[in-house]
Amino acid sequence: MIIRNIKEFLNSINDEKILCIDFGKKKIGLAISNKLQSIATPIDTLIRDKNFYKKIKIIIQEYEVGAILVGLPLNENGSLNKISQFIVDITKNMDFNLLDSKINVPIHFWDENYSSFEAEILNKSILKKKKKIDKYAAKIILDDFLRENKLNEKQN
Repeated sequence: MIIRNIKEFLNSINDEKILCIDFGKKKIGLAISNKLQSIATPIDTLIRDKNFYKKIKIIIQEYEVGAILVGLPLNENGSLNKISQFIVDITKNMDFNLLDSKINVPIHFWDENYSSFEAEILNKSILKKKKKIDKYAAKIILDDFLRENKLNEKQN
């Protein structure tokens, strides 16, 4: 179920792993947190094809995922653009497909601006293989989310 409110999303995930999805035109980067939500690890890059939903279901079960974070590239003013609307639509379809399979995990969007750029820099410096960029972009998005919400937790 898609949850737009960050507090509601955080309240729905206690000590559960978060799967981060970075949708691209052809490839999808995946990263996962640990149960303490303190470490993000890149896990895979998938091809967006007819088997995508099946693969996501397997990953959710295999990694015991309790929530999904979806990177959303917003405009500078926070509004949606064509790519972000496309990602919202894919996410809605994924949510429908998961619910149809009796998998009900909270899903939240997170601004991913510059994550692919950061992953590209990381790639040029140490990774050396373009194939790995997508899962590292997902890791960067998840790191940002975890860091931001640890700061908010300390302030509240």
